[in-house]
Amino acid sequence: MRLFFNLLFLPVRIVITVFIWVCMLLLWISGKILGLAAGLLMLLALAVLTYSVKNAIILFVLALLISPVGIPMIAVGVLAVLNKVVCLLRL
Repeated sequence: MRLFFNLLFLPVRIVITVFIWVCMLLLWISGKILGLAAGLLMLLALAVLTYSVKNAIILFVLALLISPVGIPMIAVGVLAVLNKVVCLLRL
């Protein structure tokens, strides 16, 4: 019976595993590129701070979102949930 369920869920497991690999690659790439962009936005926000506080706050929020702490951490949460699903499908 267990073999039957393993064969039944094999295509689903393969699709989810490939999706996890693609997400991990995108997460690695975004961490590198967006980390650099966040650093540049922080420098820009510090420069704008002397001109307009409102614009500097907006730039700080954007830098937080694109930094490795912002949106990529949301992707890590999604990957964790998908990984739990794959573990459950392994029975």
